[in-house]
Amino acid sequence: MTKKNYELYRVIKSQEGYFSTWTNDSLESLTPNLKAEIYARYIVKCSVLQRDEFKCRNENCEYPDSKLTIHHIKFKKNNGEDKMKNCVTICKTCHQAFHRGKGTLTFDNATYQIHKGEEKVNWKKIRAQGKELRKNKKEFHGIRVSWELICILMKFLEIPFYELNDGDDD
Repeated sequence: MTKKNYELYRVIKSQEGYFSTWTNDSLESLTPNLKAEIYARYIVKCSVLQRDEFKCRNENCEYPDSKLTIHHIKFKKNNGEDKMKNCVTICKTCHQAFHRGKGTLTFDNATYQIHKGEEKVNWKKIRAQGKELRKNKKEFHGIRVSWELICILMKFLEIPFYELNDGDDD
């Protein structure tokens, strides 16, 4: 990316100056609150890019020419705010790798990584294992296994056991 591409962010424009390049149709569709919010985000983006000297802050970045983006340390979907302290400049390549769970971000002596959701529980397999256990072993590690005990355990674990049958073969 050339420095020219970030000229909009090198000097913070007034609200009037920022919106001067917008079309009338675009401006007319904005409520005053939305317009204020857009301008506030522009100020944060300018401030963060300037603070970070228009460079990817990921210490492990291998793509210095990749387009720059703003990363929210606490994600917006988790009530992360558009504030300088919650934002960092990251190149597009590092940002995409991070959000796909294929890379980490390291800056300010901290490393961040996305943890993808755990595998889904295979209830059919667990149910089959439970049936097998009850058929072949009346005890497991010295504990008598009964349908009642399994129901209590599942209730404790907040697992919906009402969908399971009482252990009788189908």
